[in-house]
Amino acid sequence: MIKTDNPALLVIDVQQAIDHFSPHPRNNHVAEQRIAALLEHWRTLEWPVVHIRHSSHFPESPYYADCPHFAFKPEAEPRIGETVLTKRENCAFIGTELDEILRRRGITELVVTGVVINHSVDATIRVAAALGYRILLPEDATAAFAKPLRDGSLLAGEKLQQIFLSNLDGEYAQVCHSRNLLQ
Repeated sequence: MIKTDNPALLVIDVQQAIDHFSPHPRNNHVAEQRIAALLEHWRTLEWPVVHIRHSSHFPESPYYADCPHFAFKPEAEPRIGETVLTKRENCAFIGTELDEILRRRGITELVVTGVVINHSVDATIRVAAALGYRILLPEDATAAFAKPLRDGSLLAGEKLQQIFLSNLDGEYAQVCHSRNLLQ
């Protein structure tokens, strides 16, 4: 499954803010546990880890830098020596040095995790693929919230996640399960 000896693990927006992000139900409440397991595995192998946090432009957002929920969740707390980048847009490549950091380290393969799949995870994967990275997306290490549709109905978080996984699989990323990456 992993093809290089230097795959980077990207952990996107796993901040306390996610617990205050939406009034709608969230799927996959074990995503943070799966991310923590991947982090431990990467750390044991001394592979590169990049933590990406979102800093919203909007003061009412739980992702706003001055908000009490801006901090990383304990399960995804960066360790000394791990790269931490702060982004202001949905895509982790826009307005950051992510591409330069990865290329300097010779990284061509990314395992992308984080919240939520229909925002920053999707945006980052699409740009990473356009930049030539090979991407693995462990479906159990991301999540989605139910989404109100324009017709007034509510699309369940699980359904929304499956739509985005299906859109990304094959063309932009290889969708897998975290257990496949922990072997």
